[in-house]
Amino acid sequence: MSFKVIVFDLGGVFVELDITKFFKEVFSPFQLNKPRTPFMLKFFKQSDNYHMGEINNDEFYHLACDILNLDKKHITKDRFFKAFNSILTRIDKDMVKLLEELKNMNKFKLFCLSNINESHWEYLKNKNCGFLDHFDSILLSHEIGMLKPDKKVFEYVIQLAKCKPNKVLFIDDGLKNVQSAEELGIVGLEFNSVDHLRGELKKLGINLK
Repeated sequence: MSFKVIVFDLGGVFVELDITKFFKEVFSPFQLNKPRTPFMLKFFKQSDNYHMGEINNDEFYHLACDILNLDKKHITKDRFFKAFNSILTRIDKDMVKLLEELKNMNKFKLFCLSNINESHWEYLKNKNCGFLDHFDSILLSHEIGMLKPDKKVFEYVIQLAKCKPNKVLFIDDGLKNVQSAEELGIVGLEFNSVDHLRGELKKLGINLK
């Protein structure tokens, strides 16, 4: 099977994520032990709005503090976003190597498709993530105003790819995202590990070094 475009997710594929680091920074040990499920659900809903670019940094900070009942005198905006950005823990160097190998093959257009907010994106850019330069197109939810697994996202990808859906390969660690893409005819792979991905690519006729 020959592909013209390979689309990668960012968080959970190239960038390891740990949401618990954020909560440990903004909550006291006593607060962490209290049941907070309704607050967390409301917080994640606002996070979705933030990821779509519907609210800005200031609005997200104030909403998050109100929802999570954080003391703004103690959790300043700078401290909040430092904790929020700590969710992005490290870059997977093995995935960067795989991306470089694909780039050097000069056979595919490489897209990045990420549900990411403004703060996390700026944080990554400031970390000098050179691997981002390997992508021919970078589609960010807070810029395009859409979130995976909305099918409109993948319709947009197909439009940009300028090829049939079955010529597009999509790699994401979220099963729902992969399934949504597949419903439009895109070939999907659920990401588990670099070694597993290399094996799946080989099955599809993409032989890396």
